[in-house]
Amino acid sequence: MAELLRYGAYLPRYRAPLGEIQSFFGRPGRPRAKALATPGLDEDPLTMAYEAAREALAGGPEPGALITVTQSSPFGFRKLSATLGRALGLDERPAGYDLSGHPGSLLDALALAGALVGTDGGAPVLVVAADHVVSYEDRVCDLLSAGGAAAFLVGAEGGFARLGPQARAANEVYDVWRLGTEAEPRYRLEVLFDAYGQAAVGALKGLERAAGRPVGDYAQVCPSQPHPQVLRALGRAGVQDGQIAQTSFVGEIGNLGAASVGLALCLGLDAAEAGQAVCALGYGGGEGIAQAFELTGAPPAIGAAGRVAGEPISVGTYYRWTRGRQAEPH
Repeated sequence: MAELLRYGAYLPRYRAPLGEIQSFFGRPGRPRAKALATPGLDEDPLTMAYEAAREALAGGPEPGALITVTQSSPFGFRKLSATLGRALGLDERPAGYDLSGHPGSLLDALALAGALVGTDGGAPVLVVAADHVVSYEDRVCDLLSAGGAAAFLVGAEGGFARLGPQARAANEVYDVWRLGTEAEPRYRLEVLFDAYGQAAVGALKGLERAAGRPVGDYAQVCPSQPHPQVLRALGRAGVQDGQIAQTSFVGEIGNLGAASVGLALCLGLDAAEAGQAVCALGYGGGEGIAQAFELTGAPPAIGAAGRVAGEPISVGTYYRWTRGRQAEPH
């Protein structure tokens, strides 16, 4: 059975003031997040993936395969996994797998990693999710565009947590999506709120059956967080406020896209103890993916919560850094 060996996370240093951005664009109402974790001009999903991966690999064995997850690769027609492997200076080039298009695909990647660790001589697999889906003008006030990365080293043995069963529930909806010819996402938040709730309930109820454990028994629940309002739906699936008190961050730093469930899982593992279980919930495009993790030892805590606070930047700096970011190289 596959196990988590180590993990790492990265958040950019800078925080853009969402309330001031709303005022600048004449958008009334309370800001949905205090700030947005904003990558600098020298940062992108590759550089953030590199930082998270370095932490996950520190002191651990070299991986035999590398899986990357992003919706916002800084380049096309290339494998992000291959470039990241070279940047990490791995002695032997690992097999590379790229996943994209779904904010919850980190859990797809962990399922793939669990299947791979039994092959290739039992070498571990490094899974990295990094994202910064840029939105422009006033749309950032709804999409809460932010950046970050999380990485997990999965092995066949010698870890601190076993990868438990997964359960899925899905409906074909268009809540947040992007046409192939467009630089920024489209969204229908009212559809997102409803679809997230349905998928979360279905996936978590399915996990109850697969794992034989009620949702309320998990020490920590670690959900994808595209918007603060979606977290209210977790109560319908039996999640208690205390289970997400230490894993909720979207109201502080915004929507990390594919890295959202990864950072939540890092926060949950940091807060958990040996003998407990945590649950991760990935979401995207109407699909919820729930997975259990059984802690057999003490997690190698990385202090992820201490990275949520950052250094403020002005609205002008934010605008200059993000305007045209996906259309023109910086």
